[in-house]
Amino acid sequence: MWNKDKSLILSRILTLAAAMAAVIIAFFIPAIAEWYEFEMSVEANSIFDRSSMFVPMCITLYICDVLALAALWNLHVLLRNISRDQVFIQKNTNCLRRISWICMGVGAAMMIFGLWSSIFVFFGMCGLMFGLIMRVLKNVFEKAVEIKSENDFTI
Repeated sequence: MWNKDKSLILSRILTLAAAMAAVIIAFFIPAIAEWYEFEMSVEANSIFDRSSMFVPMCITLYICDVLALAALWNLHVLLRNISRDQVFIQKNTNCLRRISWICMGVGAAMMIFGLWSSIFVFFGMCGLMFGLIMRVLKNVFEKAVEIKSENDFTI
């Protein structure tokens, strides 16, 4: 039978798997950039020359990979606290705040790379939107922490 404990374990396993995938992908970023530059050389929607996109794409992907690992670490801390029944605490709010800023950072990096390949503007907008959603969740969580703190002091 599926329950909240199994769901939490699955979330922690998937977070670990995503972190391992991010580390492995870091080794293949130059190959991915080279493939993308070769395969997508016919795209006309770009401001800068498509033949010079290898280095900017590598830089963008490395930045996004590091930011993804940072977000996954914060997610790991959040899930660890939840598994210890420490849900509405300031540390979890801080994790959500960092995750929201990380998502916005990924979105900004993708938007800048959109100067070379216009499809990345869409990915950048998705990152910015997800960062905004995480920001709203952080605000809701922060309010819940405040209410819990007030309730703890009430007799």
